[in-house]
Amino acid sequence: MRQVSGNQSTGRVRWRRFFAVLVPAYAAVAVMVGLVASGVLAVSFAISGTVATVTADSLTSGAVDGNGLGFYQLGIADFEGNGTPAPVVESIIPNATLVNLCQSVTVGPLTLRITAGTASGSPVTATNLVVDATSLSAASASFSNIQIGQDMGTFSNPALTEPTGRGTGPNVTTGPVPTGTFGQVATAVTLTGLRQSSLATAASSFTLPNLSLGFGAAC
Repeated sequence: MRQVSGNQSTGRVRWRRFFAVLVPAYAAVAVMVGLVASGVLAVSFAISGTVATVTADSLTSGAVDGNGLGFYQLGIADFEGNGTPAPVVESIIPNATLVNLCQSVTVGPLTLRITAGTASGSPVTATNLVVDATSLSAASASFSNIQIGQDMGTFSNPALTEPTGRGTGPNVTTGPVPTGTFGQVATAVTLTGLRQSSLATAASSFTLPNLSLGFGAAC
């Protein structure tokens, strides 16, 4: 894994080969929400390694960022607290709207279930939202002006950054995404019948109308 210059810190590294293999298949079905890296991500944590299931009737991107884009995606590795790397596909959307969102995670005999955005006209909204996925699918996926093979280190407004949290471990660095990092971008994305498995989620803001949390069945 190629390191970037900068202080050793909590974070993630990208896996170019992993991403190059998975992106064409993922793009064909769906790519999930994410964060447009604005230089600072307002979270810092080591992933637990427990997979959460997330579903939504639809996910739609909103206003584009300063780069004129509404969607980014690249391959990285999150880290568990003990330093074990976990390869994921990180998808990025500056502004996202989700209808009928459900998230569930099972620990032992119990399943914690969260729902929101279930009422008509009151969807979930998120800014700078990131979800690191191990698998994802959708009934349909529509991209506007998609570019696969984009150099993810060429953006400046904002510049994409890599590791900004997500644990500690060998070779974990933080700083701008290096030029030559393989990725894909689009000006807009719309997904329907979304279903994904994720290891981590973060956002600058997350508005959840009609929030319901309790124990129950998986999504």
